[in-house]
Amino acid sequence: MRASSLLRCKAGFKLTLEKCVYGAAKPAVGGMWENVDGRRVDDGRYTRFSLLAKDVVGGERVITDPLRLFAYGTDASFYRLNPKVVVKVHNEDEVISLLKLSSECHTPVTFRAAGTSLSGQAITDSILVKLSHTGKHWRRYTISQNGEVVTAEPGLIGGEVNNFLKAYAEKHKLPQRKLGPDPASLDSCMIGGIFNNNSSGMCCGVDQNTYNTMKDIRAVLQDGTVLDTADPASVASFQTTHSRLLAGISSLAQRVQADPELAAMIKRKFKIKCTTGYSINALVDHPPDQPIDILKKLLVGSEGTLAFLSRVSYNTVIEHPCRASVFMMFPDMHAACSATALLKVEGGVDAAELFDRASLREGEKDDEFSRVVKGVRGCPEEAAGVLVEVRGPTPAELQRKIDRVWEVFASKPEIRFLNDDMRANDFHHEAATFNVLWNMRKGLIPRVGAAREKGTVVLIEDVACPIHHLADMCIDLIEMFKNHNYKDACIFGHALDGNVHLLFSQGFNKDSDLEQYSSMMDTMGHIVAEKYGGSLKGEHGTGRNIASFVELEWGKKAYEIMWEVKRLFDPENLLNPGVLLNKDQAVHMKSLKLFPVAHDIVDKCIECGFCESNCPSKDLTLTPRQRITTFREMARLKSIVNPTKEDTSRLWEFQKSFAYNAEQTCAADGMCQGKCPVSIDTGKLMKHLRATEGRRDAGVTSFAAGILAKHFALTAALTRTLLRVVGGLRAVVGDNVLQQASEVVR
Repeated sequence: MRASSLLRCKAGFKLTLEKCVYGAAKPAVGGMWENVDGRRVDDGRYTRFSLLAKDVVGGERVITDPLRLFAYGTDASFYRLNPKVVVKVHNEDEVISLLKLSSECHTPVTFRAAGTSLSGQAITDSILVKLSHTGKHWRRYTISQNGEVVTAEPGLIGGEVNNFLKAYAEKHKLPQRKLGPDPASLDSCMIGGIFNNNSSGMCCGVDQNTYNTMKDIRAVLQDGTVLDTADPASVASFQTTHSRLLAGISSLAQRVQADPELAAMIKRKFKIKCTTGYSINALVDHPPDQPIDILKKLLVGSEGTLAFLSRVSYNTVIEHPCRASVFMMFPDMHAACSATALLKVEGGVDAAELFDRASLREGEKDDEFSRVVKGVRGCPEEAAGVLVEVRGPTPAELQRKIDRVWEVFASKPEIRFLNDDMRANDFHHEAATFNVLWNMRKGLIPRVGAAREKGTVVLIEDVACPIHHLADMCIDLIEMFKNHNYKDACIFGHALDGNVHLLFSQGFNKDSDLEQYSSMMDTMGHIVAEKYGGSLKGEHGTGRNIASFVELEWGKKAYEIMWEVKRLFDPENLLNPGVLLNKDQAVHMKSLKLFPVAHDIVDKCIECGFCESNCPSKDLTLTPRQRITTFREMARLKSIVNPTKEDTSRLWEFQKSFAYNAEQTCAADGMCQGKCPVSIDTGKLMKHLRATEGRRDAGVTSFAAGILAKHFALTAALTRTLLRVVGGLRAVVGDNVLQQASEVVR
């Protein structure tokens, strides 16, 4: 078993709140700059960068005030780093200029799209380059080859792209097509993140993930050079200017392919979902004399550590028009996993999503789900469920696949169903019904997370193994949670691909909490990577969360290959350093995020970011998630018993900025509630604060909000137009004048 506690002891690292948890210790403000989390102090380089960046993008898009740095620095992970500077970029030329400034000032950069990633890969305490919520920028797309190819910029939401494809198919009377990747966050995450995390999802498996459906890319490398693999002239120029990089890639591919044991291991590991480390399957999937093809595949899942993605072309996949889903109930986890393994081999199903007993409790609370799924309410404590879907081009083909499922189970009497009733639940063909099942699955992470004890953090691990090991691995993981005293842990996910998510709440309030989490992570590493030869990250990306476990999973030889890839692309270590690969064996235990108790209206929020796309003010000031996280930070600062001068000053700065950026520019229309999986209405909190502070409640009533929701597209368009006018005034007259005017109007 990995002895990480011993490794930390050798390195002199002791698990304490001050060393591990954000806000538990005074942040570093002086000393010598080091390219390590927590030690990137401003020795003048960030001041210089921000001044030079203003010449590139203008002063309004270079953010340095404490509140917006904190807000924009937030992602969906349980890690917290505050950027020194945030720059909102509008185009590729600006990115090129900023990368050259980064090299000149030696200031590392991290790129951010939607910020829905879960492993800490989209945060930084250096420069954050933000391309989301910048109006119409980064949102262009084209559809070609009768819908078989879609080319999109990184600021488009995945679900939006699928809607564009749907409209195109309807207009031209063509078969419906879609993106291959289908993560649960598809209606919130953006193309940039889908590409850089090699996202997959519930139905796409490995065959239809980004790696296997990406056609071409346009990327900006660390030195500012653009490579467009769809443009022969760009490729030819790159082959001349970057011959050394391409020669290095070819050399790596030759070495890997000349090592049968290493090549076989790489092929074996990528037969299942794996986003641990780099996509080094690129080094075995292409001949060494095709370095451009290898390069573009290496960038998939690289989490912004090798290049910036400006554009990507996907080969789309068929979206069969006929669907049916059934929720099957089993007496225990082993029976559910065994049934899923059988479906994988013989059933021909398109998806099979596992629910353990804790996940089923969320279904029990939902009247619609309980109505559709017979046997879920009051089921035994050991019970488990599997949501199965089949798809087909015609009703007849769909029925053939359904019949096949029941035939397979009928031929295997050893497969045990709850109460020995195989057909207690049958397939549902009506969208209104099967959407009840899939909405429950898609909302499980935030639903279960919202049920946690106040003040704790929701943690999500994402593991995979060969399908024939799934049952035993799940049993071992359930036992692991019991042994480490996690009473609310649940397991669910993409069982058809041997990929499950582990969800549990964690306090980071005392040193023993840290040791509990650290010990559990070590045990998980042993079970998944060593015992079952699985992936410690199946689809959520390595980030900081698993960076210190990459060598454990891959072994020294493959691990060193990955470091060579990083050095080839980013010799100065300026692109998202510390993410995906990290020499610090305790990086997963540092910069941990707190969720302080702030207000009953928003305490359930897990900062997933699903709400952001519905917010009318997202391009102007803050989103609902950002309003909540800054409100929480103010609550934390207010709770400090003996605040320092810095704490008091920070709270004052937050309160001063919060009035305009959060309260006054919130439409308070309830639109965020429509996207929130646990129905949080952030506008309700803003209205409460306005009323509490003696301001006139300018929000609409719940009835009016319902009317607006029915006409969301029109309402959002009108509101965004109004806020763009406000944004234009802001650029002309500045924040202070606009804030004063806002107060007068109110």
